Amino acid sequence: MIEIKDISGKTRFSTPINKGAKGKFTLMKEDYIVLPFSVPEPIYFKLGDYVDLSGVLDDSLGGLLSKVYEVTDLQKPSFNASTAGYDYELKLDAYYWKWKNKIFKYTPEHAGYEASWSLTAALDVQLGVFLRNLKALGYTYKGKEFVFEIDSTVENKAVAMTYDNMNLLDALFSMAGEDKWNCDCWITDNVIHFGRNEFGDAVKIELGVEASAMTRSESKGTYATRIYAFGSTRNIPENYRSIEEQTVVNGVVQRRLMLPAGTPYIDVYPDMSQEEAIEDIVVFDEVYPRLESTMSSVSTRTETVTNEDGGQETVTYYRYRDTGLNFSKDYILPGQELTIIFQSGKMNGLEFGVIFDPDNNGSQLWEIVRSEDYGRPLPDDTIYPENDDKYILSGFDPKFVSVQMIPDAEQELKEKAQKIADQRKKDDGTYYTTLRSEWVNEDKLKRFFEFGQKINLVNKAFFENGRESRVLGWEFNLDIPWVRHEVA
Repeated sequence: MIEIKDISGKTRFSTPINKGAKGKFTLMKEDYIVLPFSVPEPIYFKLGDYVDLSGVLDDSLGGLLSKVYEVTDLQKPSFNASTAGYDYELKLDAYYWKWKNKIFKYTPEHAGYEASWSLTAALDVQLGVFLRNLKALGYTYKGKEFVFEIDSTVENKAVAMTYDNMNLLDALFSMAGEDKWNCDCWITDNVIHFGRNEFGDAVKIELGVEASAMTRSESKGTYATRIYAFGSTRNIPENYRSIEEQTVVNGVVQRRLMLPAGTPYIDVYPDMSQEEAIEDIVVFDEVYPRLESTMSSVSTRTETVTNEDGGQETVTYYRYRDTGLNFSKDYILPGQELTIIFQSGKMNGLEFGVIFDPDNNGSQLWEIVRSEDYGRPLPDDTIYPENDDKYILSGFDPKFVSVQMIPDAEQELKEKAQKIADQRKKDDGTYYTTLRSEWVNEDKLKRFFEFGQKINLVNKAFFENGRESRVLGWEFNLDIPWVRHEVA
C-alpha cells in the first residue's frame, strides 16, 4: 500500500498500486508519479500532502522512484456516474517541484519584494542566492539543508541573469539554458547538480530486438553548420569596424563585439558547399573588452535627501579609488553611463552606475550610484563595497586603457564560437524508445535505466552506424512491466 500523508505526517489516505499508476521524468521538464483510485466520497488533499517512496519499490525499480513526492497543485476528482463515486488520478511531483510556487528573490531574508532584478556573476554566486531562498523558506530534504555541486564540464564564467517575477524552479533551470551555462540541472536528495550527467558503458538498444518502437521528435532548431557570433555591446566605441558588419537585434542596429577580422563566421566542416551551410547567429553578452580592477580607499559621505513620503532622511554614498586605473572623463563613450559589475565581496555580481570625479576637482575618485533594483536601496549598511573588492568597468573606450583589450575579446569570442559550433553540428533530435517488456523483465534492476545512462541506438531508418546517446527521461507504468525512455 502507498500511504499519502499530510504535512504533519498523519496518513490521509492509503491506496494499492492500481492500473494506470505511472512514474515519469524528463530532464528539467517533469518529475512525478500518478496514483489512480476510486472512493465513495471525495478526499480533500492539500498542498504539501506527500508520499515517501524511499525503499517502497526498490526491489523492482532499483530505486528509480526512491524519494518524496508532494501535491504541488490543487487536485480534484471526477464524478463517476456509473458508481456514484469519485475517481482520482492523483499527481504528486518530486519534492523539489514545489519550488515553482515561490518567487526567486535577491534578499529573501527581508520582507521586501523584488519583482525583477539582475545579477551578473558566476554560477556559484547565482546558486548562493538560490540557497538563501531555500533556507529562508525553511526547505530541507529529510532534515538536510540543500547544497549545490558544479562539475568540471561547466565553464566558470559570469553571465548576466535577469529574474523577472520568476519562480524558484524556473529560475534554477534557466541557469542551465543553452545561452547561459549550457548544461544539465538535476536534483538528488539535498544536492542540486549542474553539469553533464552521462555514465556507464553504452547499452545497445536496437529496434526489433531490445526496443519495440522508436520515434524521433522534430529538430529543436539548434542544428547548424555555420555560426555567426557576436559579443556584447559593452565598451564598443563608435568607430569599431564598419556599420556593414554590425548585427541587428529586434530591428535595431547595434555595435557589438565581432569575430577577429578575416573570420566572418565559424564553419563546422571545411570546404562546405552553399547548400550545406545551415546558418545560425549566437550572441555572447558576457564577452566584451574588459579589465578586472580593484577598489581601494573605500569611504563614505552622507547627505540629507527628501524621500518619496516627503520626509527627510540621511543617505550614505560609497566612494572608492583605483590605483591601477588612471581614468579621464574623455574616455567615456558618448551617450553612455559608466557602470561597474562587482566580481567579489558582499556585492558580487551586482551592477551599479558610478560617477567619476564626483567633486569635479580632477581627482581619481569614484562614487557609486544607489540602486533600488535589488528589493531595497543598495549599497546599505549590510551590503556594501570594501577594500580589495574586484569589479569590471563598462561605458568607456578601451583603447585609452589598453590597445590589446579589443583583440583579446575578439579572440575569446572566437574560442567560444568554436565550442558552440562543435555542439551545433550534432543531431539535435530526441528519440523516444519503448523497450520490449520481455527484455526488461529478464533483468529489471539493470534495465530500468536512470537519467544519464549511455545508450547506443541502432535503427537503420535513422542511423547508418548507430547513434551514441544518453537517457534524458523515462516513463513507465507501475502496475505492468512497460517502460519508455527518452534519449538524446
